[in-house]
Parts: sequence; structure tokens; C-alpha cells
Amino acid sequence: MVWVQARAISKPPRWLRERCRRAPGIVSVSPVGDMDRDEAAKRGAEFHDVFDGASLPDNTRRVYSAQWHHFVGWCVTRASLALPARPRLVVAYLAALAEGGRSASTLRGACTAIGKAHELRGFAPPTSRPIVVAWRRRLIEAGDQEPQKAAELTAAQVAQMTAAMGADLVDLRDRALVLVGYAARLRRSELVGLDVSAVVFCDEGIELLVPARRIVIPPGRHQHSCTPGAVRSWIDAAALAPSGPLFVGINRWGQLGGRLSDRAVGLIVQTRASKAGLSIEGISADSLRAGARDERRLL
Repeated sequence: MVWVQARAISKPPRWLRERCRRAPGIVSVSPVGDMDRDEAAKRGAEFHDVFDGASLPDNTRRVYSAQWHHFVGWCVTRASLALPARPRLVVAYLAALAEGGRSASTLRGACTAIGKAHELRGFAPPTSRPIVVAWRRRLIEAGDQEPQKAAELTAAQVAQMTAAMGADLVDLRDRALVLVGYAARLRRSELVGLDVSAVVFCDEGIELLVPARRIVIPPGRHQHSCTPGAVRSWIDAAALAPSGPLFVGINRWGQLGGRLSDRAVGLIVQTRASKAGLSIEGISADSLRAGARDERRLL
């Protein structure tokens, strides 16, 4: 195995070095910039909307876009071309993610988004090249053995996320979902398992009827971070039936679908964090309940 001197990646952590030691032929490499940063930023802007209009489910398209934007931004800071990306550039990116503590699922998602972006523009996915496949496999195996703690979201960050949302159906749903999940500290399975009938509006705000628990959420300090108001706006705008699920899927034509999956919660949280200008490193569905209880009173 050969280690190539790198500028973009500092000394890898022990678990990563150990993994690579067991993988003969894999090269740790940091790319030399293809161009100056101004040119890289200009070229990166050309690729920014690669997923716009793609024939993909809405949530999938939003998550791919967020992951792709992160990759393009990373490439710009290293004066490198994101599309088409050289395989060793993708290797360096994945190694940087792993070294930064990103989970195995994040690495898988990044590979998928990068590969799909290339396919949409008619390029062969660099993620299918042997060196990338080998690195991805080793990094993901190592990541699966290194449990990752979800990043904590503060009240200010949640407010920043909800303030960045608009007033269409998807925005109304996502605002209500993020605020309910954060204020009530619900697991994602509990969050998507809520029915409309489990929400009771009262003088104190709203009461959630969760199995074995009664949770009261007071009004927020601001309109964009008021959980009772967000839930009311979502229910009214979507005309949800009392006997149906509280959080449902929405297609690109604004048509309502069935109950959201618990996996969708993580995708929504990551997408909304990215759109609000927050780093999505370590962000997952569990981030909604990872913060301190006292923080929730600041919304």
C-alpha cells in the first residue's frame, strides 16, 4: 500500500489507517487542484442544479441535491472539478468524510448522489471505478464498526431551519415535523407513527397522545418556530382526516400519499439543515432529540 502526501486530508485516524493497512493496493490520495478557486467556483455553479427536474421522488431528489452541493462545495475549496470528477478526487472526499466522523450511511449516500449526478449529465460514474469501490467498501466497513453519535441541534439552529421554510405544502409539513420532533423529543418511529387524532389543541398549546406518555408543547416565541401554530397550519392546509396519519408523503404535484417512513425523517432533517445553511455533518433524525432539554424552551 502507498500513502501519497496530501494537503486536503490530515493524518487519518487510527481506525482508518488500520483499515487501509489491511487493504493492499488502496492508495490514500489528496488531489492537486485542477484550476484556481475562482474558476472552480464558476464551474461549480454550473453543476449546482443538476438534480432539478430529475425524475426522482421529491425527498430523494432533495437529499441527493444536498449531498451533491456539499461535494461541489468541497471541490471548490480544493480548486478541483466536481463534474466530471476524477476517481481519486472522490476517494479523497470519502476519506475526508470518514475522518470527519461521518457515518457509513452518509458515505453510501454521498457515493449514490455523486454517481447519479454524473449519470444525469451523461458521464460515467467515477464511483464505479475500482479504486473508489475498494475505498468505499473499506471506509463503510470501518464506519459500521464505529457507532456515530447524532449531532445535537440547538433551538437557534432549529429556528434557523424553520425560518428558511416557505408556505407550500412540503414546507408546512416539514416545519411541523421538525418542530414536533424537536419539542417533544420523539424517536423517528414515534414521529411518523402519530395520527391526527393524537394531536389535541388546548389552552397550553398542543397535547400529544403518545403511547404511555402525555406531552404538552407550548406556543413558540416566533411564528416560524411555534409548534402548535405549525401543526395547525399543516393540518388545515392539507385537509388531513382525523383518522389518518399526521405526517404523509407529498409528490411533486402536491398530491398527498401515505404515512411517511421513519427513514424519510432523516432525509427531511438533513435537507432542511442544508437549505438553512447549516452543516449536515452528523445530522440525522436523532438530532431532533439529541440536544439538551433546556434548549427547547428557547424556541
